[in-house]
Amino acid sequence: MAKKPQPKSATAPDEKNSTIAEELATRLAASKRHRRTFIPDWKKNIDARLGRPSTTPTAGVVVEAGETQNEVNPDWALTKAKTANLFSQVPAVRGTHENAKYARAVPIFMKALNFEIGEKRSNIAVPMEEAINDMVNAAGVGAILVQYVARFETVDVPAVGTLQTAAGPIPIAQVPPDMLQQLIEQKAIPTKPVERATDYRFVGKRISPGNLLWPSDFGGSCFDDGDLIGHTGEMDWPSAQLEFKLRDDEKDTVMTTGVEQEHDLRDGDAKSGRSAVSKVRYDELFYWRYRFDPQEKSFSAIWRIVYVEGKSEPVIHEPWKGQRYNERTRKYQGVCKFPIRVGTLTYISDHPVPPSDSEAGRPQVFDMRRSRSQMFLNRERSIPMRWFDVNRIDPMIQETIMRGNWQAAIPSNGDGSRSMGEIARASYPSENLAFDNMTKADLMETWQVGPNQMGSTGRSGQTAEESGLVQQNFATRIGQERAKVATLFLGVVEVMAGLMVLYSDFPSLSEEEKQTLFTTWDLKTVLPEVVLTIRPDSTIVLDSEQRISRLVRFLNLTAKSGYIKPAPIIAEIAELSGIDPAEVLTQPQPPQPEDPNISFRFSGKDDLMNPAVVAMLLKKISPQELEGAKKLLMAAQMPPSPQPPPAQPMGQPGAEGAETPAGPTPPGSAGAPATNPNLTEGAYPDWHMPPKIMQRSRDAVGGE
Repeated sequence: MAKKPQPKSATAPDEKNSTIAEELATRLAASKRHRRTFIPDWKKNIDARLGRPSTTPTAGVVVEAGETQNEVNPDWALTKAKTANLFSQVPAVRGTHENAKYARAVPIFMKALNFEIGEKRSNIAVPMEEAINDMVNAAGVGAILVQYVARFETVDVPAVGTLQTAAGPIPIAQVPPDMLQQLIEQKAIPTKPVERATDYRFVGKRISPGNLLWPSDFGGSCFDDGDLIGHTGEMDWPSAQLEFKLRDDEKDTVMTTGVEQEHDLRDGDAKSGRSAVSKVRYDELFYWRYRFDPQEKSFSAIWRIVYVEGKSEPVIHEPWKGQRYNERTRKYQGVCKFPIRVGTLTYISDHPVPPSDSEAGRPQVFDMRRSRSQMFLNRERSIPMRWFDVNRIDPMIQETIMRGNWQAAIPSNGDGSRSMGEIARASYPSENLAFDNMTKADLMETWQVGPNQMGSTGRSGQTAEESGLVQQNFATRIGQERAKVATLFLGVVEVMAGLMVLYSDFPSLSEEEKQTLFTTWDLKTVLPEVVLTIRPDSTIVLDSEQRISRLVRFLNLTAKSGYIKPAPIIAEIAELSGIDPAEVLTQPQPPQPEDPNISFRFSGKDDLMNPAVVAMLLKKISPQELEGAKKLLMAAQMPPSPQPPPAQPMGQPGAEGAETPAGPTPPGSAGAPATNPNLTEGAYPDWHMPPKIMQRSRDAVGGE
């Protein structure tokens, strides 16, 4: 069977690569010139956050000899508040796969991925915090490079796939490792040298905005849409010699002493400590191969090229090792995005690198500095001064007063209240304070961070409802920027997941989990099209009480549903309450078996005459109760006796000798007995009950 051809990019001729390298060198020079235009403003933003005196003429700050620093640096508090509201903890990553047959393997892979991004491994929290500070304060853009770094050794491995034995050929994979090693040492089977990793890491590190390289003609917001992405870096000689395959005689050529001024965002004092250290400087670019090679058949192929300062030709120009072409699926597995992930918080049309919040609010900061400087000047020029009447104060005392060292009683000729007084001082205009407050309000609107979000009290008299509305509007605005931060974070994690597919041995998984992962999901041959997500607002650290309230509400709603395991939730509640779960949590004891609930049903005389039934009743019924029951039954069987009519007094109607009215008297009328059981049915045919409401006739309701 004929072997499938490799992609054209993997076998590109040297002439084509040389042409592409020359074009990329030209693009690199243009990118550096474009980057150089941003450096001065980025340095000003950092100085504004540090509260250093501004040297910008537009600041309007008058600096006199001997004047102390009076700069205002609201960017310090605003940056800390904004970054805390954007990202303050590493969230747990969840994943789903479009193919249902990988459902068992995805949670296991997510467990290994969350372990790699944790504090004990790559510690993604550090570069994320640094990049977000770059986006908010320094440059409006942040970048993180994700890498796989390893150390290797050369070992001999079998050059054949089967081992010939007396029983027949056996696959090399089925030979025990100890026996295979003995055969290799005895030269019993042919071998070939192979590089084997002795140690490896997945690294995520922040790239300074001054070192980031992007196409000078790029104008979008997604940097994966650009032709290339790269960075300028420095490396010590041993690492550079190993990474770039440099020779010993090239050390003096490529080693550079000092710090390049054009892209370093630190001041002179911070640079002085690095000026005596020699480093190898290089420019590393990643580019989409199909945009430079018309014969490239894949949109996902990424190539890597490295230029070292001091060498005219690139030291590396090869397909990026973060992805691997799969002959069976004819797709690239691993990473299909640039390993440099770039994030911004906003977008300005055709400007991929927008201004940061510090740069957007710099005019207001300069106004506040000018106002504060004017306050200090007014105080210095309004020192209290006194006057005195030379005609009433003794000349010797006058001289002492003018020297400013007289604080005792002063003798005067006449009324002392008219002998000395204070010259009126120049007051600071109240409208200047109003302008200062307006400038602060404008700055808060630019940052969209107010006193409520900074942890301080808002304006006096603000109701709880007003504070809630302010926080709700802030959540709407900050939610958009949190989504951009989450996109940056998930991009970093996605690149790391692709590198894990190619190079990780999954140290955090048990052997059983590895078996399930590899048998369910062949990571080496199947493209891992996993959709990564995080819980909304999971990047923000909640107050302990807020977190407990959410957990308790969730536990109350779902604990009895049978779909959740309450033990981890209860353990987290204990931790947030300051209690060690290992000391207080225990497995619930099974409930005690209940006494059997037996019921009986007796009916008829035959059951009551049954000795067994009577025996059971005797255990529950006392003889006294049984005797009382007999009397009750006998009373119930007797018919009720008629009551005699009440005796009527003489002279009353119905009494003996009284006149009896003619005709029958209807019951209820005067002189009629209240009840008369001897009345025969139909004695009063015209007397009947009134109709009930629910049984009214049609005439009563106006029939149809």
